[in-house]
Amino acid sequence: MKRIVVAAGLLALAACERADETPPDLLAECRTLADRAARIDACTRVIDDAAIDGAARAAALNGRAAARLETGEVTAALRDYEAALRLDENDAEALVGRAGILVQSGQLDAAEPLLERARASERAARANALLGQIALSRGQFEQAISAFDATLRLDPGMAAAMAGRARAKQRSGDLEGAAADFDAAVRLDGALADARAGRCWLDLHAARNLDRARTDAEAAVAASPHNVEAQVCRGVLQLRGGEWANARASFERVLEVEPGNPTALFGRGVARRRSGEDAGREDMNLARDFDRHIGETYRDLGVQSY
Repeated sequence: MKRIVVAAGLLALAACERADETPPDLLAECRTLADRAARIDACTRVIDDAAIDGAARAAALNGRAAARLETGEVTAALRDYEAALRLDENDAEALVGRAGILVQSGQLDAAEPLLERARASERAARANALLGQIALSRGQFEQAISAFDATLRLDPGMAAAMAGRARAKQRSGDLEGAAADFDAAVRLDGALADARAGRCWLDLHAARNLDRARTDAEAAVAASPHNVEAQVCRGVLQLRGGEWANARASFERVLEVEPGNPTALFGRGVARRRSGEDAGREDMNLARDFDRHIGETYRDLGVQSY
């Protein structure tokens, strides 16, 4: 009897100790920890816990997907979003997350129905922004403007949507509207490469505010060194300023990303030739093979190629 009483007492004591412990809120950590690896670990522990219900598991899958995207694990993130949708086919975060990856990889037709399903959800702003990107990629400029308008009604501070609308307006011929939207996007997020690069080109083509265009190009490149549009805009401005070595470096950065880019090839050729390298002709001739009007384009941009 004494042994039974002692054992019962020990069990009671252990139970009290467990009750006094505060278990970590792994799901909250999964969504909020600053360290990405720690976030992924917390999410994984929630996902692997058999006692966790489906809603919490889906939230953890979405959280892990977002963290994996930040670390460049795109395929793993896509699988997590797909797993969340198997738990709940109407999970708005997973719908928009998966669609975002598909849009980035050019799978527009696959992304569009996911976004249409998310338009009436709490993720409507992001869904409309991605639909705007899809329409812009297809050359459907009025449809793109409408989608970005819908985004900005819901989230007036989304700089990327403002920059997207600027591009749609620019391509539809509304240059004043584009300029106003690019200005607004830069005010919202001065480090947004897409907005800075877009405004750089708008100013360059209009041959106005070239000092601002140079500032925009430098800011865009600092924020996103592999942004082709920003590097080319900076390279053209450097050519205009006679900075042959700097221009060559800008165009070579582009050619690392897009080896056949005719604008960068021609620009590098000009920089090489103007700095005394006759071999620059090879770059210029190769660029003409890609685009026979490239010389005229540079002339229109104010660059003397010879």
